[in-house]
Amino acid sequence: MYLLVYVDDIILISSSDAVADRLVSALSGDFAVKDLGALHYFLGLEVSRSSAGLTLTQQKYSLDLLRRASMLKCKHATTPMSASDRMSALDGDILSPDDPTEYRSLVGGLQYLTITRPDVSYAVNRVYQYLHAPRTSHWSAVKRILRYICLTASYGLLLQPAPSCALSAFSDADWAGNPDDRRSTGGYAVFFGPNLITWNARKQATVSRSSTEAEYKAVANATAELI
Repeated sequence: MYLLVYVDDIILISSSDAVADRLVSALSGDFAVKDLGALHYFLGLEVSRSSAGLTLTQQKYSLDLLRRASMLKCKHATTPMSASDRMSALDGDILSPDDPTEYRSLVGGLQYLTITRPDVSYAVNRVYQYLHAPRTSHWSAVKRILRYICLTASYGLLLQPAPSCALSAFSDADWAGNPDDRRSTGGYAVFFGPNLITWNARKQATVSRSSTEAEYKAVANATAELI
């Protein structure tokens, strides 16, 4: 049994309905508890059930984010970032006084979206690195991510029962992907059977002198997560 508590909201996960009911009854003896039944929505996270399994999405949250950016009817993008894009801290012009606040707000919103959207983790990590002094090129990159979100707002994670309980991980790195400090960004994805359970995209702490070294660091981070 697992409990996830956020302020006055509780998610209860149990393999036994009887045990869950007893816990709710026990909590009701000391607190004003209301059982809302099966989970459907929690902090922007939408949960739906089907014969295939449990689907986690943030579609309403995505649309709210697009509405904040006035991009609900924007032109769609098929990828969150161009494969040839090498953003720099000095590319473009400094944003006008009010725009950096909006930039930071939208990037923070995109970070929360990565709870169910590993496909945008790398791109969001890149634009997050310029919160201190965003420029027009960084703002364009954020808009590119939002255009991709507009096309894929219904995307999410499918958690399904499977006979295999094997843990597997995949990693990658873009060697010297940051032109300012020559540091690489590494990432990994960990699966429990067919289910993606954890992922990460982060700039590496030190400069790698070869693509092999950058890849080894990404593998080491994935291995540490597995352990």
